[in-house]
Amino acid sequence: MPSAALDTKPRIPHRVADRLLELLATDDAFRELFKADRHAALVQAGLDADPSQLKEASALGCLVVNELASKSDIAAARDTLKAHLTSDASHTNPHAFEAGAMHAVLREG
Repeated sequence: MPSAALDTKPRIPHRVADRLLELLATDDAFRELFKADRHAALVQAGLDADPSQLKEASALGCLVVNELASKSDIAAARDTLKAHLTSDASHTNPHAFEAGAMHAVLREG
């Protein structure tokens, strides 16, 4: 049975995960936006949600990082990251994009 916390967080559709990972792996301006405002970045990547509503609900706390992994690291792990982002478990493991920790997080899932 899913928990209530998981039910309140928006799911990331596969097409949005693809676009998010493409931009994180290639676009410096998008990476800066993601670091400054991950909610606005997700909307830019195609998530159908109002950024202010996402912030108010503290949704997608799973995407908070102190230091974003490099473009090459994200590109190399793209398929695994996509599977992680689009699974129910993605909301229980907060550091999927953290520099130096990404591969360990993905192995745990």
